[in-house]
Amino acid sequence: MRFFHISDLHLGKTLRGYDLLDDQSFILGKIVEAIALRKPDALLIAGDIYDRAVPPVDAVQLFDGFLASARRAADKDMVIVAIPGNHDSGGRLGFGASLLARAGLHIIAKADSEPVVLRGPGGKTWAIWALPFLHQANAPWEDWARKARRPADGEEPGVAGPRMRSQEEMLGLALTRITPRLARNDHNIMVAHCFAAGSKLSESESGFVGSAEQVSSGFFADFDYTALGHLHSCQSPGPKVWYSGAPLAFGVSEAEEERGYIEINLEEEHCRVEFFPLAPKRRIRRALGSFEELLERANVDPGRDDYVEFQLLDREAVMNAVGRLKSLYPRLLAIRQLAFDISLGVESGDREEDSPAWEKRSRGDSLKTAKADFAAFYREMKGSDPAEKEMALFEELAKEAAGASP
Repeated sequence: MRFFHISDLHLGKTLRGYDLLDDQSFILGKIVEAIALRKPDALLIAGDIYDRAVPPVDAVQLFDGFLASARRAADKDMVIVAIPGNHDSGGRLGFGASLLARAGLHIIAKADSEPVVLRGPGGKTWAIWALPFLHQANAPWEDWARKARRPADGEEPGVAGPRMRSQEEMLGLALTRITPRLARNDHNIMVAHCFAAGSKLSESESGFVGSAEQVSSGFFADFDYTALGHLHSCQSPGPKVWYSGAPLAFGVSEAEEERGYIEINLEEEHCRVEFFPLAPKRRIRRALGSFEELLERANVDPGRDDYVEFQLLDREAVMNAVGRLKSLYPRLLAIRQLAFDISLGVESGDREEDSPAWEKRSRGDSLKTAKADFAAFYREMKGSDPAEKEMALFEELAKEAAGASP
């Protein structure tokens, strides 16, 4: 049996104000092309299909079109198993699930669902189990805890179980209802959305406080393969446990990471896992150099439509850097002038009224940057450097404006 594993599509996501839907449509098209070529028996989508619980209509339409295209490309009865992640609304995503299952689309939005069973030659069975992102509302946790708990000495059976306090507790309870049934099948695959301990976070993911939201990959030891979603880099936190990662990069620090999908070939005792990278329509990247070098380079840059963060090496402040570079790179993300340790962030909400948002690490950095900008502006206007007393007066006014004593 051949399976495709994808996750974290985050349809409807924006990057610094830029709509990514065109990029997402392109990369989903590449996945459909791979399905047409490789003909998997099942497509596993491990959560975070949308970027928010109530996605925009065009994101929903994009996912609908992707599912239809994927089924047509498979040229056979390919099964699709999808779960909601923490960014999705399980109730909304699971609407009509029982009817859709008859068409081969299984959206598993509850923690107590039955497996999807595929049958192969000789009557062999491959069971696909699925657990959505676990929270207090998608399973009767207290009831399950009460049934799973062994009464202490002298305690009456049926005493209420402990209140669930972590992802690991909920996952453990959910699996106590699944693992006794694994022996009925020749092979068992799990699809889940969680943060496996020891995994690597990316820039575009939210961190967690302590370890309350982490789970041990050892929970999945009884499965032949576990398809995880939630983290955006392809990685394996444990034996036979894999994150496919997001098919697109969502942050500048992720620019050098390959993104794509995983193909799993599961036969008898052998499980072969292979990652296939996908090239995006537009890259997210950094460009380093002096301002004049970057302007000159833009004339022959084939990637002017990319999402670009510029890092300037100039020692003096550059006037109107955002306006001049954005006229050449319409998807400009930010400009950092390393000498002053500043960031000029660009939002694309109103393209004609874009203005730099200055971010400073400290008041000292802010004052140093302001003084450099004043000196550069003075030279631009007067043709000479400001006198020492003029710089002192500016510094006094800047401190006063910042609420500090001169």
